[in-house]
Amino acid sequence: MKTVKKIIILSVLVFLFMPVFVQAVSWWPLVPCGLNPPPLGETRLDASYYQPCNRCDLFKLLKNVIDFVLIGLMPPAAAILFVWGGFLILMGGANPGMISKGKDIFWNTSIGVAIILASWLMTNTIIRSIAADNIAPEWWKFQCTVMVAVSPSPTPTGTVTPTPTGGLCSQPAQLAASNNEPYPRKNAPELVSLISCIKSRLPGQNLGSQYTFDNSYELCNYTRGQKTCTTSCSHAVNSCHYGGRTGSQGALAVDFGNELIGANIIQAATACGVPSGKARCENAAGKNVGCALGSGANHVHVSASICDAN
Repeated sequence: MKTVKKIIILSVLVFLFMPVFVQAVSWWPLVPCGLNPPPLGETRLDASYYQPCNRCDLFKLLKNVIDFVLIGLMPPAAAILFVWGGFLILMGGANPGMISKGKDIFWNTSIGVAIILASWLMTNTIIRSIAADNIAPEWWKFQCTVMVAVSPSPTPTGTVTPTPTGGLCSQPAQLAASNNEPYPRKNAPELVSLISCIKSRLPGQNLGSQYTFDNSYELCNYTRGQKTCTTSCSHAVNSCHYGGRTGSQGALAVDFGNELIGANIIQAATACGVPSGKARCENAAGKNVGCALGSGANHVHVSASICDAN
């Protein structure tokens, strides 16, 4: 009768901890990029795992390792030790050594789990106490973007902003003012809201690098893409990346670097109010080539609906 009772208790313990082993995880595989693609037609992981690695993936790797230890390794290891300690206690009978060993396993495992959880709790308490309210609630999350230059797009038709005088090239603030552009360069509020909306509709998906204003040729942001102060600009004159023809609050377009989920990004952009044609897959020359594999697309271009250009 005692043996049956012990088996029942052990079974209950196992079933209590079993969900730890079967829960869905977001940290596997640990390396979040650079994997060999699966056979054609077979989808095993999100497309981002097959993209080349960049410096942002290093931070994601670090987070995956931490999540693996806290979520994937610690709970099942603790469960096994608790079950083993309970087994020794239950099966010890008149053997004080087994009972003592089982108690030690229980005690040491409890201390280890408490230290791991308390370290996170103390960190959370300290940060929540000293950080601003809009930062503290999710301090363990981070955003990282890699800015990449995109080759100039074909020049759209339309009115070109008057060319400023060359003397303003050494005075970027005045140069921006002469073209009704903000200084320093920034994203327009409409674009910030659009990017946030797209991300909210694609939770957990890697959108790739995000390129808004011109990082390669800063002065182009203040001339609407005219090559007055530089030999080249990353985008065409009056591109939405420069605020279009009349925008005055900053960049109104974003290029997402993960073209493999281009269809999903375009669908999300449409749901966020972007008109047809303002969200598209483009190649390095800025031409609309579609999002199909082999099309040559290397980014997904999305313009805010208020932009009066491409």
